[in-house]
Amino acid sequence: MAIILVLGSVVQIAAQNVIGVAFYDVEAMYDTIPSSLYNDSDYTPQGRRAWGEERYRRKVEHTAEVIDSMAMDVVALYGVESEQVVRDIAMACKSDYSYLHREQSGSDGLDFALLYFADRFIPEHITSWRGLLCVEGSARGRALTVVAAYRSTAIGALLQQRQLRQKGDVVLIGRMSDVERFGLKDYSKDGELRGEGNVVGGDRWIMRDRVASDAEDVVRSGVYIKPWLLDGRGRPKATFDRKNYYGGYSSALPVFIYLGEKFVY
Repeated sequence: MAIILVLGSVVQIAAQNVIGVAFYDVEAMYDTIPSSLYNDSDYTPQGRRAWGEERYRRKVEHTAEVIDSMAMDVVALYGVESEQVVRDIAMACKSDYSYLHREQSGSDGLDFALLYFADRFIPEHITSWRGLLCVEGSARGRALTVVAAYRSTAIGALLQQRQLRQKGDVVLIGRMSDVERFGLKDYSKDGELRGEGNVVGGDRWIMRDRVASDAEDVVRSGVYIKPWLLDGRGRPKATFDRKNYYGGYSSALPVFIYLGEKFVY
């Protein structure tokens, strides 16, 4: 299994006059309080995963560490249980992120959230569908829509609805397929052909989470990889490996895209 590291390039680009958008599946970021609406009993102090305050806080700090390291202007998260979890992550970040959270009403209780620098991105209209979060906003005066996807079945209908309100560029990020039919370019394809990916299946990398856009000023996109995000086998350092607790980050690496040139104050 080839391990492809991208070191330093994200920080260098972040210093330029660009806008960075990332997607991070944090995987089962539950709080420690049992829910009466869905079964999260595994993620409680008495549950199968012994999900107590120490493990929860470590997961929060790890997630904030990844977000701070990326230094993106907009970070879409999937896999957070509640607004309190998102608030804890935002407060643990060294960077001054604002956030928004929308419930998904799924059987697992996991939701989307968006962390963003309020002086770089201003949310104006938010649509939350099952498996999708669409945030239409303004990035330095230019219309930009960020769509975070966990399921791709409703992407077409959502984008059509969004077109009734505003034009501007779209960044679609997360789980998706066949995005060309929506007029978007899949910027993850080239990396996928080189053997890159953001999760490991069997003995190979798989590009499970992807990045697509119709913007004409894409600077670069890819998978965010740092050595400390990987375990001794060169795989993403997960919180759990099946039944065993390892206290890592997530079995998925973040994906990102940078837009530039046309973004001017």
